[in-house]
Amino acid sequence: MSNQQLSNFLLKGGRLIDPAGGKDGQLDIRVRDGNVEATGANLDSNGAMVIDVKDHIVTPGLVDVHLHLMKGLGAFGVDPDIFGVGSGVTTVVDAGSAGHTMLNVFRNYVTDNAKTRVLNYINLSTLGGVAGPGFSILADPRLIDEAKIAQAVEANRDIIVGIKIMATGGALGAQGLKPLERARKLGDELKIPLLVHIGESWSKSTEPVAVGDVLKYLRAGDIVTHMFTVHPGGLLDANGKLWPQVRDAKESGVLMDVGHGLHNLNFDVARKVLDQGIHPDGVSTDGHRGNRAGPVYDLPTTMAKLMALGFSLNQVIEMATANAARLLGRSNELGTLRIGAAADISVLKIEEREWKAIDSQKGTILAHQTITPVYAIRGDMIYEPLPVERP
Repeated sequence: MSNQQLSNFLLKGGRLIDPAGGKDGQLDIRVRDGNVEATGANLDSNGAMVIDVKDHIVTPGLVDVHLHLMKGLGAFGVDPDIFGVGSGVTTVVDAGSAGHTMLNVFRNYVTDNAKTRVLNYINLSTLGGVAGPGFSILADPRLIDEAKIAQAVEANRDIIVGIKIMATGGALGAQGLKPLERARKLGDELKIPLLVHIGESWSKSTEPVAVGDVLKYLRAGDIVTHMFTVHPGGLLDANGKLWPQVRDAKESGVLMDVGHGLHNLNFDVARKVLDQGIHPDGVSTDGHRGNRAGPVYDLPTTMAKLMALGFSLNQVIEMATANAARLLGRSNELGTLRIGAAADISVLKIEEREWKAIDSQKGTILAHQTITPVYAIRGDMIYEPLPVERP
């Protein structure tokens, strides 16, 4: 089956895992006119086309909460449908490609032309991703315009999920922590969370910002991304121990996201963080043009890497569905299958096979299961994945 529009169909014989809905079992799903009509064991087709998904996993539509999706922008911007429906994922979230000046361009050029649902973190910096991650995009106080950010957010609340800040010495420059202070105030006023990049992955000559200083500005519902980074400014001190502020922040409701990317998933760091009791709330690729061919590949492969680190299939599905929806403040519309709602479904194939999972520093661990996308379903459209060579 290639990409196909079907008004009525029945997903038959799969194992439905819907953590938010409390479902895990062999359950069929019938979709009529693009909406979920019924779920249950041995459903009658009622005239719908039967799609055999026996020996497959069926989930609410997977959500990748951190990517760079302004296609054609610099070295990184990628078409959202590559990491979206082309990877078995129905919702993707851009992490700050656009500041307030570019948001309408992003919306008109990317969001409105995508087959995948596209949401956004608006960048605190007016420059957004135009200058690239290695530049001091927050070092001049004039590069933050609260009034115009607020105006852009109010006009686009249907797609805006928060404010993106690069909390690195390279980005903050001479302003130090002042941009974080301004972001905190703005987030409170607009009632949207902050998404904060940690890890000095782009500048080797800059003094990193201590994660404890960053966490002082975060509240329940804010998100730290790149929790497994090996770079200075991460969650671990020089002895491999968690900074004490990390545990305090997690206990206060600050959320943690993987944000794999080209630089920021390190298996050794991950093991140390996990062994000390800090687990991810969300799993994301930090996908862009530079890591599609590896080491990231797609969200299902990133989920499989977490399984190689000890998480169960149900846990990684929960991270990519229910937890992702909660992290985005969209639990009322994403992350679970609802009768009567538009179909938003992922179909996956799990295989028992030994393979070498590769992190951002080319470190490897032995994995025993693969997760491969089979379909992404949005309404009455069924999308097959794009070809990509996975490990």
